[in-house]
Amino acid sequence: MNTVIVSKSINASAEKAWATLSSFRGIENYSPIERSETQGEGAGATRTCYLPDGAAIHEILNFAENDKMEMQYIITEGPFPVTNYVSDVKVSAIDSDNCKVTWGCEFESTPEAKEEMEKLFGGFYEVMLESLEGYLKK
Repeated sequence: MNTVIVSKSINASAEKAWATLSSFRGIENYSPIERSETQGEGAGATRTCYLPDGAAIHEILNFAENDKMEMQYIITEGPFPVTNYVSDVKVSAIDSDNCKVTWGCEFESTPEAKEEMEKLFGGFYEVMLESLEGYLKK
């Protein structure tokens, strides 16, 4: 199993960051995703994310625990040479105006694809966390 974890302190309340992330909607507002479609709410909700080249990433929300500000989703189908992709997102309050967001994943891949996928997912999470802070300030 391969693991990627990115954390960032952002200037936004934990509650605001969590409300945005846990909705499982609007990921295109703070990521390289061009558009997304979400069906349902809470555990079992599905999201299809479309990349600029039109490739689709199909995801299912496993859980979103409001009391712990933790959620997990899986990719069931996508353009990446990986299997068993599971992503965990956690928001922790630092103080009333700042929080830390940790976004990570585990996945399986061929040894040849491992490094490329670790860089891809790590870069994706870094961009999303950087953009999330700007989005939440609007």
